[in-house]
Amino acid sequence: MRVHGLAVAAVLIVACGRNAPTTSAAAPTGTLALGERVTSQLVPLSDIARDPAHYRGQVIATSGKVTSVCREMGCWLELEDAAGHAHVRIHGHTFFVPKTAPGHVARVQAKVESGGLSQDDCEEQAANGTSGLAKIELDATGVEID
Repeated sequence: MRVHGLAVAAVLIVACGRNAPTTSAAAPTGTLALGERVTSQLVPLSDIARDPAHYRGQVIATSGKVTSVCREMGCWLELEDAAGHAHVRIHGHTFFVPKTAPGHVARVQAKVESGGLSQDDCEEQAANGTSGLAKIELDATGVEID
């Protein structure tokens, strides 16, 4: 009975394809590629943070260190570089990021939803010692994790 149950579970995962990571031909060896291939030219988080209105609504690729991941399903991640911080949602829950991703470098292809610092953001950052980081909201269709 156990073997049969495992076989059914494997068929469901393969058939669904939502949880199974895919390897992209464009991703370097040793890179976990999830969702769509990252094909857009990389834009530093700092550039997006400097002029978020310019990038809002555009599909871009960016990269940074993964600082946290959704502990429930892996349906979002936090990405950071020296000058910016992005909250990255996984578009439509079409794939999930491994919970072991923090500390790794990731590239994301995503639509820029919002960005910049509000007064509340500035006050919150001052309170927790992270002032100077612009927060960007991204909706990702593809993620590559090294």
